[in-house]
Amino acid sequence: MFEHPDYRIFGFLAGVRNYSRSPVIAPPRGLPADLDVVGDEFDSWRAELFATSWLTLAELQAYDYDQVFKDRRLRNGGYGAGPVHEGESDIVRLRDFLTPYFFERLTILTGLGAPDDVRIVIGFDE
Repeated sequence: MFEHPDYRIFGFLAGVRNYSRSPVIAPPRGLPADLDVVGDEFDSWRAELFATSWLTLAELQAYDYDQVFKDRRLRNGGYGAGPVHEGESDIVRLRDFLTPYFFERLTILTGLGAPDDVRIVIGFDE
């Protein structure tokens, strides 16, 4: 579902490579007990993954994305944009930090079933 690597999203979903020190929706929970429903594609990656976790769509929808936080990565040079200039704010709203890409994916998930029944299973590799 989240096809391209984005440390902002990784940090938010599981605290992985959270260089910005953004809020984390939940610490890694490990793989769900009924992992057999995930599928063969995930199984082929399983041995290479760390910080595995899962979240329900209900959890993702209920989260407060309008909270603000101090983006530590922005202060330390940003996302390839160079250093932050004096007076430039490093206080960001989580909704803006996660970018429209994240919320487009949530919209796709809403069409898959009841929020408590739909979940994402995540894992990270080197």
